[in-house]
Amino acid sequence: MGRFYLSGEQLQPPKLRFNPSSLQASHYNPRQGLKQYGPYDEQSLGKESVRCTLIYPEQLEIQKQILISGLTNGNGAFDGFQSLFRIPLEFIAHRSVAEENEKEIEQEIKTALNNDNPDLVIVMMSRRNEQIYRKVKSFLLGNGIPSQVVTAEKLKNIEELPWILENISLQIYAKIGGTPWTVMSSHRQKELVIGISRAMDKEKNCVVGFITLFTHDGDYQFLYSLAPKPIEWQKLDEYRNALVELIVDAYKEYERRLGRPSSIVIHLCKRPGKFREIAAVEEAIQKIGENLPYALLHLNDDTNYRLFDSAHPTYVPRSGIKVEINSNTALLLLDGRMPDQTGQEIRKKRGVPRMLEIHMDKRSTMPSTEFPRLVQQVFAFARVNWRGFNAQAIPATLSYSYLVARLVAEIGAENWSPIASAGKLRDKAWFL
Repeated sequence: MGRFYLSGEQLQPPKLRFNPSSLQASHYNPRQGLKQYGPYDEQSLGKESVRCTLIYPEQLEIQKQILISGLTNGNGAFDGFQSLFRIPLEFIAHRSVAEENEKEIEQEIKTALNNDNPDLVIVMMSRRNEQIYRKVKSFLLGNGIPSQVVTAEKLKNIEELPWILENISLQIYAKIGGTPWTVMSSHRQKELVIGISRAMDKEKNCVVGFITLFTHDGDYQFLYSLAPKPIEWQKLDEYRNALVELIVDAYKEYERRLGRPSSIVIHLCKRPGKFREIAAVEEAIQKIGENLPYALLHLNDDTNYRLFDSAHPTYVPRSGIKVEINSNTALLLLDGRMPDQTGQEIRKKRGVPRMLEIHMDKRSTMPSTEFPRLVQQVFAFARVNWRGFNAQAIPATLSYSYLVARLVAEIGAENWSPIASAGKLRDKAWFL
């Protein structure tokens, strides 16, 4: 078998933006950028404080105090929520339960919703309990309130505690509707980026379709979701038709808020196959009727391609290497070596780094000359993952679809309908 050669390049990571009015408020490091400039939407969040209710088992009084003190006053290298996000984190109620069980926690949640008017509810448990977790998430989300579940086990790690508190703070800020940062984009046109994906329940009897909308610089806008639909392969046109209407409604909402985009980029986060998402996109674009150029990008993180760096002792290449397969297909390595806080290039995970295979569908109406820019955009979207400062580097369209899919499986498709129909959380990244 003969050799063949592929060309590649090292993509440069984008700068992050921390102020919509200033190009100077930018930094490559999200932590340092927040400390220096504050969050991207500091002037437009519209809140004087973030109001939290904390529900905890009374035997975890010490851990409760550690959490409250750490989030408000800081711990070690973490200076506290207000220092990072320029807004106070206010614990408006501490509600204890005598027993760590589903019934008592649910009762305290009902009391909190009736009396506290919180932006977010934090529920502390001694350890992860799937039954309580499902109940907390589904009940609060159904009432339009995001939640943060914290296990006391994590708070026992004194060395890691500052970073744990820091990541909790980041998730809280995003869950209540905040935008910590976006990416600096060289593209000056207003472009809408849509992630389309689906999830199935544990028994694979129901399918839930959902889409996430972003601006071209990675600013998360909102999520639209379909109520669960039974999987009957002969009736998949019903799912496709519902997805068409979902895309059209979401576009209209985006246009109402931000105006008409110049183009649309669609990230297809699962193999379309029998589910006919591409047909739904094409029909939705026709219904929108704006003659907008669009690109259909397949993001496949299960490719068989692998990449190695024989010049490095670990054989792990640097993150950001792009390899061109052809004019509309490229490989992008996001799971590679990255500089840590000391500047040393490391990869914390073990195993062979996985590649992201990006393919621009031939049904796209954007010219193929746009493909290199769109690959760079995918790379940039890996920097707006607000799940943690050291979160896995995958594009937000992919990571958010995974998180929503996991929640569908965890809380059950039967609980998804009230969450999808309520719409109160649509513009908040509550799934982080």
